[in-house]
Amino acid sequence: MKIFSVLGYACLQEFAQSLVQQLSKDLPPVLMSDRRKVLSVNKVTRLLDRTFQAAASYQQEHHVGFIKRAVLANSFKWELKNVKYPDDFVEMATEGLVVALCKPRETLEAKK
Repeated sequence: MKIFSVLGYACLQEFAQSLVQQLSKDLPPVLMSDRRKVLSVNKVTRLLDRTFQAAASYQQEHHVGFIKRAVLANSFKWELKNVKYPDDFVEMATEGLVVALCKPRETLEAKK
């Protein structure tokens, strides 16, 4: 998306791509669409939590504000769609990312 590079949000888009690349290595989209019943709920939750924690750490390091959080969440959503995750998973994962990014800093620091 050219608009992101013009506005200086290319680094957020690249970070979203890296999050999805790591998630797709650990949890391939084919498994989510074809063999979902075989997957453990705990494994999926653990992998998503790892992704959300990485995003929260990035937010703290780079002081990501409201607009940049929206750009990051939107980029994450479209990257998930581009690698062919099912729509219901995309919506759930994006919502989880938004929730993780909106947590107060004290909550995130207590987990460390």
